[in-house]
This record gives sequence, structure tokens and C-alpha cells, in this order.
Amino acid sequence: VSVRNYIYFLEGESSKNCAKFRKSVTVLIMVLSLISVVLIVAGCFLPLFSTEFLGIVGLAIGFHGDVGANRVSQYSLFGFIQEIIEISYELNTKNDRIGLGIVCGILLLSCLIIPLVQVAMLLVIWFQSMPPLTRSRSLVALEHCVAWELLGVVLLGCFLGVTRMGTTATLVNEQCDELQETFDTMVQYGLLTQEHSKCIDLLSRLEIGSFVTLFAKLILMGLTYLVKLAATEAQQDSFVRKRRSLALNPDDPYVMIAPVPKHFLGPLRCLLDVWREGDLSW
Repeated sequence: VSVRNYIYFLEGESSKNCAKFRKSVTVLIMVLSLISVVLIVAGCFLPLFSTEFLGIVGLAIGFHGDVGANRVSQYSLFGFIQEIIEISYELNTKNDRIGLGIVCGILLLSCLIIPLVQVAMLLVIWFQSMPPLTRSRSLVALEHCVAWELLGVVLLGCFLGVTRMGTTATLVNEQCDELQETFDTMVQYGLLTQEHSKCIDLLSRLEIGSFVTLFAKLILMGLTYLVKLAATEAQQDSFVRKRRSLALNPDDPYVMIAPVPKHFLGPLRCLLDVWREGDLSW
């Protein structure tokens, strides 16, 4: 029996002791899975963060004196991987190509392929009818996917990078205090704008790709929690039923104290239809 059609026995409930997921939960899981796939793929193409160099360094990067030039650089996951590959070819050594190639492979695997595989495994566990042993192995494989899915790590790295880049620019400017009077004079004569009146200023900000990836991460976490909890409890419930059905004496204390499943206490209880065993309407 698949998880979506599994009938849970709510032990200890006197009025309603059977439960099953509502059909709307299956629809919700399908919709959220589709949304998460779209967001995961889009998050790899959209820019995660951007940087803008101001000051004398910003003018030098622009290769001309046009103070209005656009010096904003945006970085997406795929763009970042492409730049790493270009750096490896510029270094032109075998060890650098192998090492940086492995880094690119890990980023691609952990931020795109594994999250998509994780969504596929969640759908298989939810829809596919499988024996308890196969379901247990699927849950173990799902745990490995969760461990290697690094969307949260990438988002944390982007956040820390954005917050620390400005501090680095401040440390550099402290070494240029002697030139500040010169910069102020150039501003008075219109040779520099106020925003460029320093050695370097680095403005960094999170872009839409970070928020898209964050939303995908939250949806994936919620789906994983729901499907994993439902499958785990189905495993426990079937194990208890099997042990008691095979027992020579069902009233044996060893059988009666068998572990009882969690029964979806808390917010997941509202996702279940419950009824009393033997009710003809079910």
C-alpha cells in the first residue's frame, strides 16, 4: 500500500481510531513538488548576489573616466561555476583543473541534481506501493539526499559574503587616509563625484536568485518532513500490526507494550480524515 492510501490505526482513540490522508494532501504535494522543481532550476540561472565597485578602483575597473558607467556584476550559480572553470584554464595546470573541476561538480550535484532527485524520491515514496523493506531502503536513500543537498549552505555563503565584503573595503580605505584630501579637492573641481571620493567602496546585495532558492529550500524542507514522517509512521504502524497478528497470545505483555506510532500529533493531524473502525461510510 502506498503512503497516500495507507490507513493508520490510532491506538488509544476510543471514538475514531482509523485515519488516512485526505486527497487534497496529494494534490498539495504534487503542486508543491512542481513549484519546487521550477524554483530550484530557476535559482541556478538567476543571480544570487551582485557587487558594485565605487571609488578610484571602480573607475579603474571601468577602464575609462565615465563616472556614470555601470560597474555592477551579478553572479548566478551557473555563472559562478563558469568563472571557476575559466580560472582553472587560466592557471593551466593539471592539478588546478582537477581540483576546481571537482568543486564545480560538487556545486552542480548538490545544488541542482540532488535536490531534483530528492523531489523525485519524495513522490515515489508517496505514490508507489512498496513492501516495508523497500520503503525502509527508500527512506535511507532519502536521508543521503538530504545530507548532500547544500542549497542552505550556498545561501548562507552568499549572505556571509554580502555582509563581509563591505568590511573588507573599509579596511582598505583605512590605508588611504592620506589621499582623502586629494579626493575632496577633485570633488570640488568636478573631477570626481562624491560616491567615488575614496580608494574603494564595495556595495554588495542579495539578488532575486537568493530569495527564489530560499523559497525552494523551504518548500523542499516541508515536503521532506511531511513525506518522511508519514512513511516512517506507516512503517511503525505496519510493524506493530504484524507483530501482534503473529503473536500466539495477543494479550502477552511483551506484545501489548510494543511501540506506538506518533499518530500525527500536532499540525499534521489536520491533514487526516479519521473515522471509527467498522464504520460503513468508509
